[in-house]
Amino acid sequence: MSPQIVEETLFLYHSVLLGVFVAVVYDIIRIFRRIVKHNRFFLSLEDILYWIFCAWEVFYLLYKESSGVLRWFAILGIALGMFLYLISISRFVVYFISKVVNKCLHMVGKAIGILLLPLKKAAGKAGAVSKKTCRFTRKIRHFLKKKLTALRKMLKIILCKH
Repeated sequence: MSPQIVEETLFLYHSVLLGVFVAVVYDIIRIFRRIVKHNRFFLSLEDILYWIFCAWEVFYLLYKESSGVLRWFAILGIALGMFLYLISISRFVVYFISKVVNKCLHMVGKAIGILLLPLKKAAGKAGAVSKKTCRFTRKIRHFLKKKLTALRKMLKIILCKH
């Protein structure tokens, strides 16, 4: 085989691998989206950043392998790599990894809840004591206000007589 054919075949191979890599990166984004709920703004932002990343990677591949010359078979190789990955294992990878991560996060949440249970009970008791204290201080304040108002009125009456 001539060295030029080997070089072109290697270039196509790198293009297909880049397609697989780009699809894997998007699967990571899909897994992240399944774990953390997003609004439309952040979904759009993630997609824009993803496509900027893809454009950079394609540009870098074309620059390194073919001195910046656009070769359509490289773009087709990238598309082929993405397509093969997406129809073969992408669905299963996203499903299982997101399930495993969600289960792990759920277990970590349960463990933290168990560890914080004494603190939660103490906070509940402190809240109950605080509630009783607030009621008691409100009653004292009301009682003192009535007594002070009565004393003020009596003092006013005594001062007005003299």
